[in-house]
Amino acid sequence: MIEIIISGEGNSDVGKKDYLTNQFIPGPITILTDKIIRFFDKDDVNYQFKSRLELKRYPMTLKGKKKRFKNAATGKGHSDLAYKLGCLAKENKAHVAVLMRDARKNQFLSVYNEIKSGFIAATFENGVPAVPVPESEAWLVCCLEPKESGQIENCKTDMKKLLENKLIKRRLPHTNDRWRDIADNCMIELIEAPSFKQYKNDLEQKMNYPAASGRGIKR
Repeated sequence: MIEIIISGEGNSDVGKKDYLTNQFIPGPITILTDKIIRFFDKDDVNYQFKSRLELKRYPMTLKGKKKRFKNAATGKGHSDLAYKLGCLAKENKAHVAVLMRDARKNQFLSVYNEIKSGFIAATFENGVPAVPVPESEAWLVCCLEPKESGQIENCKTDMKKLLENKLIKRRLPHTNDRWRDIADNCMIELIEAPSFKQYKNDLEQKMNYPAASGRGIKR
């Protein structure tokens, strides 16, 4: 069993916890993550979800390490959240940790490196930044229109509106359930958006992380 701990921006991207059943309801980014992992590894996968609020409340912080590891280009504390998620991953014996944050094209590297620095500070080797450009809806548009995916990050249209319009043209509802269906039916091998390809490649590397067990995930 592969254990993945994942956190995102909000309920509509990574997912949410149903507090009545205490079950995790995966969002489209988690579903895409699962498709990528299963593309490289057929083992069962279990997802541990941590909301942004849970990470903020987690007592561990970078403290004295912050000046060394925080990237001042964004000032949004992504490294601190990644550090906390990395610490939680070790506590919960997760094999891979994923922190998702949106980024404008000109901020992709800053956000990406800031998240990586937080995982490094937590000494957690299998931390993966998921950084959709310009926002998570762009990856869903790519799933709908893979032939256009290579240029999606240059598009000036609001991604939420673009996704809605594409669904309207298909006479499909613009709902969270539909977003999950789009992700579930996505042909990930056709997506050419640079931010998605980076995420896919990073996950592949972690799945192939050398381990004493002789298989991909570090145990």
